[in-house]
This record gives sequence, C-alpha cells and structure tokens, in this order.
Amino acid sequence: MRATGKSAVKAMASKSLFIAFTGPEIGEDPIVEISTGYECWNLKRCSFDEFIPALQAKISPLNDNVLKNYRAADADPYPDFGIRQADYEKCSWGLLLPSPVPGALGGYGESLFLLNLYSPHFLYPMFGANDFGIYRFQRPKSPALFFAQQDQASRFSKSAFVEFHKILASASLYSAWDTSRFAQWHKEDWRLFTACQLFANLREYENSKQLFGWQRESADLCTILETLFTAEGNDNTEIGYKLRKRLAVLVSQRIPSIEEDIKALYKQRSAFVHGSFFRQFYKEIRVRNGLAELPKPPFDFLYKQKEHVRAALAAYLYLHRAFTEDRQAFAACGNVLEVLERAIIDTELRGIVTKQTSYILGLL
Repeated sequence: MRATGKSAVKAMASKSLFIAFTGPEIGEDPIVEISTGYECWNLKRCSFDEFIPALQAKISPLNDNVLKNYRAADADPYPDFGIRQADYEKCSWGLLLPSPVPGALGGYGESLFLLNLYSPHFLYPMFGANDFGIYRFQRPKSPALFFAQQDQASRFSKSAFVEFHKILASASLYSAWDTSRFAQWHKEDWRLFTACQLFANLREYENSKQLFGWQRESADLCTILETLFTAEGNDNTEIGYKLRKRLAVLVSQRIPSIEEDIKALYKQRSAFVHGSFFRQFYKEIRVRNGLAELPKPPFDFLYKQKEHVRAALAAYLYLHRAFTEDRQAFAACGNVLEVLERAIIDTELRGIVTKQTSYILGLL
C-alpha cells in the first residue's frame, strides 16, 4: 500500500544512494554532514581511488558480484555500469541520500524528482550509486549548457532541504513508472502522476529556446496547471477563471501577483494553441541590410512562469498529503480540488490551506 505523510517518513528505507553532479568547485570541506543519512561530498577533494572505498563504506555492495560495477575500463566510452576516472574528474559534488521510497527500483527517479522540485534549475547528474554499484546517467544536453547552474551544493547542504525531502518523500511515488503502483492508484493518484511527469519534461526548455515556436513551453506549463486545478470532469466552462482563483488560494501568500502572471502565460499559450503566434513575429521582426532580425524568446518571463509552476506543484503535493492524513480538517471535502474551490469564499478553510502550504513554500 502507498504510505503518506508522517508514516511515509518513518517507513523510509534505510538504504542510501549517491548522486554526483558537475559544476564549479564548491569549497574546502571534503564532506558536509547535513543530517543523519544526508551528506554533501566535495568530489574535488577526493581522488577516484579514494572515492570508491569511501562510497562502499557508506553504501555496502549488495554482494561480491556487483564489485565490477564501480570502475569502468578507460577504453570503454559508454559503460553500462561503472565510470572511468576521466568521467569522475568532471564531477564537482554529490549528495548521499536515503532512498525516499521503500522498494523503489534504484530510487534514482524518485530522488531526482525531489531534487529538481527543490531546485530553481534542473539538475543533470553525472552518475549515481547504490548497493548495485555505479550507474552513469545518459545526459540529454551538453554539459557546457548547464555547468554553471549545477553549482547548487550550498542550497542542498541545509536543513531546509532535509525537511523538504522527508516531507515529500511519499509524493515522489508519482515521479517514476512502476506498474505495481499503478495497480493500486485512484483518479487523484493519476492526476498527481501526470503533473509530475509533465513537470519533469520541462527540462527540455531549460537554457534552450526556439526562436520560432517558443510559446510551446507556455502551453506545456498551462497543461500542468490545468491537470492540477481544472481537470475534474466534463465541465469546461470558465477554465481560466477557476484555475487562477484556485491557484491563488494555494500560492498567493508567496506569489501575490500570481493571477496576473497566469493571465500573461495564458495569452502566450492561446497564441500557440490557436496558431496565431506568427503574428508576434510579424509585428516584432526588424529588417536590416536586407536581413531579418527575429525577436528573442522572453527567457526571463518563461523562467518566472516555470518557477510559479514548481511552487504550485510542491504546494499541491504537500496539501494532498495533509488532506489524506486528516480529511475532517478540510471540511470533509472530496479531494484537493474541492478544497481549493471552497476555500475561494470560505475564509476559515482558506486559512487552513494557507497554514499548510506556507510551510512547504517557505522551505523553497
């Protein structure tokens, strides 16, 4: 059965995993113990030969058969397991973490989801390690594109991250494909799974925009919001209004401008979905010396909207956990959407929602 809330924290498996990242050098301390089971390692202060035994001391190999899964031959450019010294030397820092979900296959998907939900930029791990050895991730982009934004060791070396990781551990169930979980899920579980999967896909747009058609990202952002805040049945009336009001109940204490921001996002989304976004190019294009200068995508606008979606998803997942633990505290509503709808005019219920979500948003 699916564990939620405080029971999920207690039920967290004792198994640990390690995830390594690139980025600039992070400082002098070789290891920072953040909390029990949570450590940040400075890989520039640890040679490859020193790293493997240190890793095995923290995460005991499953058996002798997996010992070959740590160090790959230097001549093998794409090993299935293990890494080469040259790969290790590109790394800067790494996190030792408890696996968030008991029995998860590897635990990498669930762990990376929590890291990316906590981080203002998507993380691109170089390799991971558990009791089965070292696994090298396939990177979808060139390291040069995200090198500087991986400089986040200091962000994760704080107690706030540990609290965030523990509190939303059960929510990470929705981030990875697992048919044994699917068999037990209800409609609301599928809502959260869909939103989490769509959020993970937003990494496609980070540090990369198309000069023509960048509004597709706006459409994808709106799809996540509609999955969470309006996809409840056959009633498709006033979708934009309902979405803005429910979203405001959830996050306006952190983002006072959320309703106006979402209006702007939907304007771009509509232009893309209805095929009129070419008009913006026609209006903004400039011709110099016989050559067309295309307008640049609004990087800052899209990043701001992505951050709104990240905050909304984290708050929604946390509220779902609180709702599951104590439905009576939420006026016996049937689901989180109903809670948010009632809280638009029910000030007492809105106060309960604000109290719940302020904590998780504060950790961000």
